[in-house]
Amino acid sequence: MTATPTLSDLFADGAETVEHRGSDVRPLLRLAASEGTKVRVERIAARPDRRQALKLAAVNGLLEVNGATSEIISLWSDTSPIEVELTVIGANARRLEVWNAWDLGGLETAWLGNAGMIVEKAERHLSLHCSDGLGPPNFTDLQVRLSVAQPG
Repeated sequence: MTATPTLSDLFADGAETVEHRGSDVRPLLRLAASEGTKVRVERIAARPDRRQALKLAAVNGLLEVNGATSEIISLWSDTSPIEVELTVIGANARRLEVWNAWDLGGLETAWLGNAGMIVEKAERHLSLHCSDGLGPPNFTDLQVRLSVAQPG
C-alpha cells in the first residue's frame, strides 16, 4: 500500500498551488507591495493546543510595526495582538510573502507535512485558512484576515 502524499510532497516539485478536496492550497502567498503599503492582519482563530504563527516577509524591503523594523515578522497566536498593522518600507520593496508556521516542541516549523493555506478573496480582504504540518490537513489550525492597501 502506498502512503498518501503530504501537501509538502505535492509542493516539492515547485507547484504554487495544489488541489485538496476541491480547494486550491498553497504553501506561500505572494502579494505586490511597495514602499508605504499598509498590511492589516486580524487573527480570527487559532488552535489552542499548539502555537501557530503567521509569517510575513517584505522582499527587498522591511516591515515596520510599532516602530520596530524587520525583514520577517512572526505573529504568534499566543503573544501577538489580535489585530496588527504593518507598513512596508524600502524603495526597492516589490513583494510581500506570507506563510504559516507552528511550534513543534520549541522549534519554529513551516512548510513540512500537511502545511498549507487556502486563500479566499473577499471585497476588502483575504481570508487565510492555514493547516500546520501535523496530522491530516486541517485548515482551521490558524485563520486570519489580511487586508493590503497600496500607497497613493
